[in-house]
Amino acid sequence: MSAPPALARQVAAALGSRVEHSVRQGGGCVAGAWKMQLTDGRSVFVKTVSGPSPFEAEALGLRHLQVPGGVRVPEVNHVEPGLLVLENIRFGRPASDWQIQFGRRLAITHQKTDDSFGFDLDHFIGETPQANLQRIPCKPGAWREFWWTHRLEPMIRRLPRETGTRFARLETRLPDIIPDTDFRPAILHGDLWSGNAAADAQGSPIMFDPAAYYGHPEADLAMTRMFGGFQPAFYEAYREVHSLEEGWSDRLDFYMLYHVLNHLILFGSGYAAHAEQLFKRFSG
Repeated sequence: MSAPPALARQVAAALGSRVEHSVRQGGGCVAGAWKMQLTDGRSVFVKTVSGPSPFEAEALGLRHLQVPGGVRVPEVNHVEPGLLVLENIRFGRPASDWQIQFGRRLAITHQKTDDSFGFDLDHFIGETPQANLQRIPCKPGAWREFWWTHRLEPMIRRLPRETGTRFARLETRLPDIIPDTDFRPAILHGDLWSGNAAADAQGSPIMFDPAAYYGHPEADLAMTRMFGGFQPAFYEAYREVHSLEEGWSDRLDFYMLYHVLNHLILFGSGYAAHAEQLFKRFSG
């Protein structure tokens, strides 16, 4: 199916080149998507949305994730409310060392740091609002504070009252689960499950559809465990470039709880058992 004429004209006006050909793509849970070929030879990936636009934050996140030597992400060609035009990266078959490449390159991406936790814009994780403001300056305990006030607590508040009251007890356990460590907030993809990762035409890793912010790298690694797709070689290669502190593997499951709760809220009771399992494990 070709793009609506009005959309083709909008893209042409934004990029200064007429749309020669377009094909509708399967979008995510929020946006519509199109691949478009322009008369100047460019191939672009176009996302549209009719409701509140997440694209300004997505575009900013992609620009922050453009790290030399890091995991490739699409370049942003144009953004405006309701419209995002990206470089169209052609997918290919993953190289035999794709897992190793991804681990090493993600570790390089995570070497880009800032002096505060959060991001310059609020955005969404799927359809769920995700607050990044006010940013919290880097200091002892700041990451723990951010994870509770900007991530876990807001998600818990979306649960049914009785369940939320129980899960809120996790706040008292935070000092035992998340230790004070001396690190600078790293740029994170923010939603790094296997469906947001692939290989380009050369077989090298790419990632897309971020919910980017500055935080602890373990939070990114946690999402890689959510639905599988990342092998031990990925984590081993990551650790060759970016060391992980003692207890990192257990903490990944704690950070994963945030995403499990989000899926429970969005998609229903199929995630309830996993959420309860994680709660009991970390509630002491």
